[in-house]
Amino acid sequence: MLRRLKTDILQHIKRNISLYLIVLFAVMTGLASGTFTAGAMTGDQRMALGSYLETFFQHNTYEPINRSAVFWQSVWQNLQSIFLIWLVGLFLFGIPFVLLLVGIRSFFIGFAVGFLISQYRIGGLLFVILCILPQTLIYLICFLGIGVLALENSVDRLKNRKAAGSRELLKRKTGHYTLKILVLFLLLTAGSLVEAYISPVFFGLFRWVFDPK
Repeated sequence: MLRRLKTDILQHIKRNISLYLIVLFAVMTGLASGTFTAGAMTGDQRMALGSYLETFFQHNTYEPINRSAVFWQSVWQNLQSIFLIWLVGLFLFGIPFVLLLVGIRSFFIGFAVGFLISQYRIGGLLFVILCILPQTLIYLICFLGIGVLALENSVDRLKNRKAAGSRELLKRKTGHYTLKILVLFLLLTAGSLVEAYISPVFFGLFRWVFDPK
C-alpha cells in the first residue's frame, strides 16, 4: 500500500510539475516576504512584539500548557485555511486566489521565523530548529500539496468550461478533489499534534533566551 501511495505521488508530481513549481514559488515568495517584513520592523515594533512574546513564553514555561487547547486551535486555523483554498479551487477564477492564500499562510510562517532569528540570534535559531521547524515542515509540505490540488482542479475547470460534460462527471471530479484535500488535512493534523504535544516539551530549554534575567 505504501509503495502504491509513493508511486501515485511521484506520478502526480510528474504530471503536474509546472503546477508544483508555481505553488512552490508562491510558498517561497510568502516565506521571503514574511522574513523581510520581520527584518524591516522598527525598534519600537520589535520591542513591543518581543515583550509580548517573552511574557507569553515565561507564563508557559512556569505553568502547565493546555496542550488540548493548543491542538484544537491549530486544527481550527488549519481547517480555515484549507477550506478557503478548497473553495476557491472549485471555481474557474480560483487560480490567483489559490496562490494568494498559500502565499499568505507562508508569509506568517516566514514572519515568525524571521522575527525569532533576527531578535534572539542564535537562541532564536535554536528555538526555531527544535520547536518550530518540525511542525512547520509538515505544514509547508501539506499546503504545497493542497495548493497544487486546488490549482489543478481550477485549471481543469477552466480547460473544460466549454466541454459538454455530464453533471455526474463533475460531481465525481469534485468528490475526488475533496477526498484528496481531506487526506492532506489529516496529515496537517499530525503537524498540530507535534505543535501541541511535542514541541512544548523543549520550551524549558530556552528559558535563557526569553527570560535572560
